[in-house]
Amino acid sequence: MTARRRPRGFTLIELLVVIAIIGVLVGLLLPAINAAREAGRRTQCMNNMRQLGLGIQQFLNAKNSFPAAGTYGEAPAAIASRDPKDSIINNAFNGSFATFTPGTTATNNIDVGPLRSWVVDILPYIDQQALFNDYNRNRIYLDQLSRTGDDTSRPSNLTIAHTNLGILVCPDDNTIQQGNGNLTYVANGGFTRWHAIGHQYGWNGTALGGTTLTTSLDWGGVATKTGVMFLGTATGQLPWDYKTSPSGIVDGMSTTLLLSENNLAGASGGYPASANTETNWACPHPNAIMFVGSDDVCTKSAGGNCSTATDLKPTSISGKQENGTGWKRANQTGSFENINFGVNLTDEGSFINPFSFHPGGIVVVMCDGSTKFINQDIDGAVWAQLLTPSGSSLPGPFRQLPLNSADIP
Repeated sequence: MTARRRPRGFTLIELLVVIAIIGVLVGLLLPAINAAREAGRRTQCMNNMRQLGLGIQQFLNAKNSFPAAGTYGEAPAAIASRDPKDSIINNAFNGSFATFTPGTTATNNIDVGPLRSWVVDILPYIDQQALFNDYNRNRIYLDQLSRTGDDTSRPSNLTIAHTNLGILVCPDDNTIQQGNGNLTYVANGGFTRWHAIGHQYGWNGTALGGTTLTTSLDWGGVATKTGVMFLGTATGQLPWDYKTSPSGIVDGMSTTLLLSENNLAGASGGYPASANTETNWACPHPNAIMFVGSDDVCTKSAGGNCSTATDLKPTSISGKQENGTGWKRANQTGSFENINFGVNLTDEGSFINPFSFHPGGIVVVMCDGSTKFINQDIDGAVWAQLLTPSGSSLPGPFRQLPLNSADIP
């Protein structure tokens, strides 16, 4: 009698075992795959930022100063009075950012209003000479060539600013608005969004995104020593026109921040801080192109008067000099202004502190063009030192201790 042959194929139990094994393997591999993808995105982000840092370095070599974070066509009244209360830059903070006046002979044909960001100024140094040549630096960034006599055969400023440039966007930035000219990388503005004396505006972080401070901070005359790139004017000759030169980086190029990430900067259809006016990489509104350290270093201890915030002074603990405890609030968890709190937010322009989707930290560019990955839990005092290019030479109420590269985690 012939033995019965076993049917070909798998039994149900064997199939279930194989499927279970495949499931376990996939479960083991997915984290590794996701980690590899994130590593690739972070590497691309660092490469982009390195190229931008080199572009700014070339600008610095050519002009002997860092570019302005944002440039405005100034109001004739401010040029005459030399008083920042008359400055058009105030419109970035008083709800009338979109207001502008077309250029006239009295203003050297330069529009009075928001003209451009630092990105426009470095276009020739990041292989975008053609865009730079086409951009009309006497017109506002929203200009659409709608005035009598305009040459409509050339691209308008708004058309140029809608150009998506890969070098300006981190692959992790999921807030990209296609066709709107996004920007992930923002400039170090120190501890204020504008540095003019009497108009040193901070940012009141909240759980839902933050609001413009209605009262000014008071950094006296040292606000420009707490950052690198600031808001200025096309004249370049007013008291609030300040551009950092290499000699202004007293604490060292390799230990001073130049650029950071902020996925809530760049392109938007408008938000309350921008008076609901469109923003893009050419927009000089501070929330679109800058980052700042938390103003809590002053507002939590002195009601906004930084010169009376006695806890910013160095202290002696057990015979050892340490930075004032107030500087620790520059990156304090729970302040809504700490690094990467923006991961909880979705609205563009609602966060002006550094923010990325990289697990555990952010990518930054230093003033020497090098890139680093900074832990999001970095000590606030060290973070404040990184923002401040001349903290060791600040006057007594503000002075920081020197920072060594080894101190950066």
